[in-house]
Amino acid sequence: MAEKLKRFEVSIYNEQVRELDKQNKSHPNYNREWAHLHFLTYEAETESDVIDMVRKKHPERKGFIIDKISEVKEYEFIKPVGRRF
Repeated sequence: MAEKLKRFEVSIYNEQVRELDKQNKSHPNYNREWAHLHFLTYEAETESDVIDMVRKKHPERKGFIIDKISEVKEYEFIKPVGRRF
């Protein structure tokens, strides 16, 4: 049986763009915003699945670096008990 999908937040940047930006140069394919962290959300069963999904769209060979992957926990809202004023 398949596990329930979890939500993950991934922070990623492009190392090549970051290095060129330090030299006040532009990357031929990516804008300067990629020098800074981008936060992306993915739904998957495992963190390994998330890494595979990120790598397909943002491959290491093109300079993309995964900074961090965090599971986003869902919170349950508890219905208040008693009277409301």
